[in-house]
Amino acid sequence: MAIATLIRESITKLTNLMASAVNRFRTWLSNQRNFFFSRYTKDVKETQEPERSLVELPPELSQKLVDAVKSIPSNPADKKAIASTLDKSFNLWRENPSNTDNSVVILSSPVVTVSRILSETLEEWTGQKQINLKLLPLKNRPIDIESITSKLEHYLKQSELDQEEDQELEVVVIPNLSWCFLRSVEGLAGIEYIQSLLCNGSQNRFWIIGGGQVSWQYLSSVCAIEAYCGEVLSLPAIPAEKLQSWLDPVIEKLGIVFDEPRIDQQILDRNKDHKTNYFDRLADISEGVGTVALQIFLKSIHYEEVDEDEPQDEAIAESKDLVAQTPKLPKLPKLESEDRYLLYSLLLHGDLTITSLARSLGDSESEVQGRVQLLRREGVVEQRDRILKINPIYYPKIKQELAANNFIINRG
Repeated sequence: MAIATLIRESITKLTNLMASAVNRFRTWLSNQRNFFFSRYTKDVKETQEPERSLVELPPELSQKLVDAVKSIPSNPADKKAIASTLDKSFNLWRENPSNTDNSVVILSSPVVTVSRILSETLEEWTGQKQINLKLLPLKNRPIDIESITSKLEHYLKQSELDQEEDQELEVVVIPNLSWCFLRSVEGLAGIEYIQSLLCNGSQNRFWIIGGGQVSWQYLSSVCAIEAYCGEVLSLPAIPAEKLQSWLDPVIEKLGIVFDEPRIDQQILDRNKDHKTNYFDRLADISEGVGTVALQIFLKSIHYEEVDEDEPQDEAIAESKDLVAQTPKLPKLPKLESEDRYLLYSLLLHGDLTITSLARSLGDSESEVQGRVQLLRREGVVEQRDRILKINPIYYPKIKQELAANNFIINRG
């Protein structure tokens, strides 16, 4: 009888821990629905793409379109890839904690918010696992980068008692590794501390780390971080059919129709319908990056009158259609040498303040501010609440430009 009671109490305790972990995730995720997490962002002052194209729509219709895109969950293809990798690595570790790698790293394109995809996936995945969860609750990169190590110690340090073999297993989640460092002389101390935990940590911890592909390549080059970690998953390109199924709810809700493709596409793909041609092209020019695809999709939507030459009743004759025209990337403006270094630093870190950007470049804030203002006017860089990011719709062209000028970003 006493044993049965003890078992019930243990199950109740574990259930409460799981519920608490999931609730912490939900709270953290809801608090991040801002400039860091949004797939559609607007510069605080400049009108940029895709907003520039959307202003041609009636305001209420434009808002409905943007809201519909914002409300769709992360792409199921990304979430499936993450969940599959986590299941495999976690189960192997749980069977043999002492002789199996105890970490998984999830990498995304630098313009994709990996912490959003990871958090949405873990909210579902955690509910299936009977294990305690510890979340690094950083909301952004600390302004004082020298304080990052003390913050990490506060949240991640284990006591000697916690490292005993009979202690409960624990999953530790770092949603965005990029917030734990800055490319500067003093800016890597946080990464070194995380490496020490990965190298010397207990058998009771399993680590899940989110990051950007460009920052991971940089950290692997300067401090060999890859050697300290187990499985590393780079999110694969999303194929055309997955992009289509992802956006179908938005298309159906707003009754979006598809324009004829370009003549060369019609000749090559004469057996495909307009919608299939559209998504083939979208997947190609976005390189299968979800955030980029969404931005291009928004830019392609136009408002066209129904052909009034056809017999129609009065109500239909006054209507218009939302039409998805052939998707196109905006032209990248001419960049100076200093612009390329600035953009590379933003790809490396994901998001930066002017102060942190200047520090990472080794330039004065006034010099950096001037270049940033020019790039904002061109639409290449976005700024809100003092945070700078690359406008995702320019990412494919920026990537090509930097690669052509000997910046190593091929994995990003």
